[in-house]
Amino acid sequence: MVDYRNVLVHVSDSERMPEVLSCAVKLAKAQGASLHAVHAVDPLYLGAYVSPESAMAAAQLGQDAERERTAKAQTQVQRAASTGGVQIGFQSPGGDPIEVMIARSRLADLLVMGQPIADDGRGPAKRLASQMLVGAGCPVLFVPGVGQIVEVGKRVLVAWSATRESTRALRDALPILKRAASVELLRFGDKPPGGQEPLDDVAAYLGGHAVQAKCVTRPLREITFGERMLTPTVVDASIGELLLSHAADIDADLIVMGGYGHTRIHEMVLGGVTRTILASMTVPVLMSH
Repeated sequence: MVDYRNVLVHVSDSERMPEVLSCAVKLAKAQGASLHAVHAVDPLYLGAYVSPESAMAAAQLGQDAERERTAKAQTQVQRAASTGGVQIGFQSPGGDPIEVMIARSRLADLLVMGQPIADDGRGPAKRLASQMLVGAGCPVLFVPGVGQIVEVGKRVLVAWSATRESTRALRDALPILKRAASVELLRFGDKPPGGQEPLDDVAAYLGGHAVQAKCVTRPLREITFGERMLTPTVVDASIGELLLSHAADIDADLIVMGGYGHTRIHEMVLGGVTRTILASMTVPVLMSH
């Protein structure tokens, strides 16, 4: 992939939408990509009513509220387009937001959406974020729910592990890495005794794409037996915390990493590192599954 040509941004009722849209605009402009916004949210809960008359009145109020939500979202998109000097397409198709966004993502190069928050009717729910991470047809860039996004993709931290997900994220991020001022490859663990540093091959691969990367290996802290017994995912959580700490140390404005998760019966189960990053992220994070 040389460039992103079609960037999709998920629009919700979150107060952070201006930051999400701003981030999407910055990326789309840098890539020379078209930008399309889709307003996809769960419908308002109307409750149960004892009479047909009250149910009809509630339905009318619900329709009015939905139109107001859509109009508010469209206004935010128009404002972002005007401020960024770009054109942004807008759709509010209704229906299940997961089905809508998965269908739209199949013809997009990148999906931008806000950091998942509690299922309180504002912003992308955790359910939507996890389903998009696993089911989207393109990489997903999550925008944090705190702080102002001044730049994205200038100082990139790539978290590497020898997995399919990590490899996919590296390749999916190439259009951004090619334009970055600095790229750092980070691996957690010990160096193989007497062996070659695994990151050297990754750096050579990036070099073939005209991306110069610095390689850093950091050890994991020792996990006590008690911690392992109390929290089986403590090792993964520790990696997530170390990754965020390192990103802050080098002033990274983007983290690239594999997104890990799978469906267990009817429940989406995210990996420990993925869950930690999504809960505590302070800079945009591009994830691929």
